[in-house]
Amino acid sequence: MAQFTCEICGAEFEQKSRYERHMLTSHPKQAVSAADIEKALKGVEFPKTRSELIDTLSGDEQEVRAIIKQLPDDEYRDAAEVARAFGELRTHEKAPDNQPSKTGGERAMQAPSAARFASLFSGMRFPADRQQLMDHARSGASEQEMQTLKQFGDHSYHSMADVTKELEKVK
Repeated sequence: MAQFTCEICGAEFEQKSRYERHMLTSHPKQAVSAADIEKALKGVEFPKTRSELIDTLSGDEQEVRAIIKQLPDDEYRDAAEVARAFGELRTHEKAPDNQPSKTGGERAMQAPSAARFASLFSGMRFPADRQQLMDHARSGASEQEMQTLKQFGDHSYHSMADVTKELEKVK
C-alpha cells in the first residue's frame, strides 16, 4: 500500500523521495510573475515607495514581498511600473525607455487629460471662443492648464468635442 499520495493527480508512491521528485517534476511550483505582482498590488493607491509597497502586502504574499524587497528603492507611479522593474530585475537588463508604461506615464503626468478638461468646462455654454473658455476654466484650472488653453486657436468651439480635438493638437 502506498504511503504517499499526490494531492494533485492522485499518483501513489511507496517512497517519500519518489513522491518529492514527482512533485518537483510533474507539478513544479510556478515562479512569481509580473501578473502575480500586479494582482498583489491591486487596490494600492500610488505613488508608493518600495518600502511603502512592502508594508501594503499581506502575510500571504511572502514571495511577492521578497521580490519587491529586491527592487530599486524608487517611487513607483503604478503597478505596471513595479512589474516593469521586476522584469528588469529578472532579466538583468534595463528595459528600453520607449516602453508604453514609461513614455505614456511620463506624458500623462505632463499633459492635461481630455477628462480633466471636460470637468473644467462642466456647465459651459457653447459656442464659445478661446477667451470664453479661459474665463470659464480660470477658477478651477491649474497654471499648466491655463497655459494649454492659451495655445488654443482663436476661433469658435461648438461643443466639448471641438475642445477635445483642439487639446489633442496642442498637447
